[in-house]
Amino acid sequence: MEKALFIIAASGLCAVASDVKHYYQFVYELKNWTEALSYCRDKYTDLATVEDFEDVQMLNSTVDLSKMTTGNRAWIGLYDDVNSWRWSMSENSEAEFRNWSPGQPDNLGSAEDCVWMLDGPWFDSPCANLYRFVCSDNRGSTRTFVYINNPMTWANAQSYCRVHYTDLASVRNMTENQKIDNLVPGGVRVWIGLFRESWKWTDGSNYSFTYWKTKEPNNMNGTETCVAANFEENAKWENWTCDRKKEFVCYVGKHYYLKHWSFSQSLVLASDPASLYSRLLLVTIYKLHPDVNRAGCTISNVI
Repeated sequence: MEKALFIIAASGLCAVASDVKHYYQFVYELKNWTEALSYCRDKYTDLATVEDFEDVQMLNSTVDLSKMTTGNRAWIGLYDDVNSWRWSMSENSEAEFRNWSPGQPDNLGSAEDCVWMLDGPWFDSPCANLYRFVCSDNRGSTRTFVYINNPMTWANAQSYCRVHYTDLASVRNMTENQKIDNLVPGGVRVWIGLFRESWKWTDGSNYSFTYWKTKEPNNMNGTETCVAANFEENAKWENWTCDRKKEFVCYVGKHYYLKHWSFSQSLVLASDPASLYSRLLLVTIYKLHPDVNRAGCTISNVI
């Protein structure tokens, strides 16, 4: 059941209702992505998260293009976590050994989230490519590597290894790397268990909805790990180098937003006023919504 908090005031009624939508705040100041993130977290909640097409429509209806000076593009909270490499096998997920080939990983086209080995060195690659692979067969303290001469995508290779053995091979040191190299025929590319979860929202929201512009993301110069919404393209996403200066979009009150207000003087009642949760929530909403102040609503004797 949806809960509502009612702020009863001398000259009117201020109502704050719960909702799962975002309240967006455009900031028409030029900052790089990192500066924009700090600003949003200091003044509001975070850089904007876009979870569905309703959020896209809200962004497009909120922006004032006459105030934008950088090609109608604004930073949002999506970024490519290029250093999030981990192993498929949970017990070795944080193992730090790496044997990258020179120039790797290069994340070509912002699409290389899985890793294959060729004659020892490692390369990042799109996970949908078809390669042979190496499984790890763990029996107590004994670990054996098994070469599978059947090309699959990385995800299918992972599933195969988990069903028939333990997992895709994790490589903890150069000795294990050499064992795999000796096992695999020369010149054959094989998946190993290293991968990363690339695109993430700064507030930790699930990355499932996507709204990329055609041919994006492309990581054109190899360092485009931050994302801006292009309001000449209906707020579609583009990846950019994070040091570029752009306007940006914050969000406020991810779970609560101001539904209705009228001019008033002071808060005298909230739903279940004895509830510490209700009182803290009121203060949180009040701080997150500058519109409450502009409406003339004030809070007193809440805590």
